[in-house]
Amino acid sequence: MYINRNISEYLDDLAAKKPAPGGGSAAALSASIGAALMSMVANYTIGNSKYKGSEEKAADILIKSEKARREFQELIDLDVEAYTKLSKAMKEYKSNPDSLEKAYVEAMTPPFEIAKLAGECMKLCMELAECGNKNLITDTAIAAMLLEGAFFSAKFNVYVNLKYIKDMDYVGSIHNVLSPLEEMIPRLKEDILELCEDVIEK
Repeated sequence: MYINRNISEYLDDLAAKKPAPGGGSAAALSASIGAALMSMVANYTIGNSKYKGSEEKAADILIKSEKARREFQELIDLDVEAYTKLSKAMKEYKSNPDSLEKAYVEAMTPPFEIAKLAGECMKLCMELAECGNKNLITDTAIAAMLLEGAFFSAKFNVYVNLKYIKDMDYVGSIHNVLSPLEEMIPRLKEDILELCEDVIEK
């Protein structure tokens, strides 16, 4: 499990000629860093007398961002496991062709979860930009950029596996979830960056 190892070991394996970890796992790591930054901003808001009116909201965001961070961290390893299974299924395709589509579904699932969770976190990040400690507004902005990058990274990993799945109803249901997020996430990110710029310029 990479989550319990040194970050340098993970990055060495990511750089190596190995099937996993790969882009999906890296997306989960990026998103977990974004969620961690959100938690930091919330922590610096809670208990600060300047943000007494935002304390309850920040506390709620903290609970949600920490939950998301734990889920993203789990997805770092879940993506590795799923792609390792897919790589094995590809090699065994001739002897067991029925297993391949199932493996594509399993490989698609972690990045799909990353993408959905990134969307939820981006909404929280917007709330944090509005109510959080302005001394850390750039950290909020960086969290938003990391979440956007994680979303689109995960989305591409969903689509590259989805094209091998024959169940068109299932494929359509995935597109129905991701398509609105493709529009929402960049818009929210830009709104957050605008808030950041406004604070910096004051």
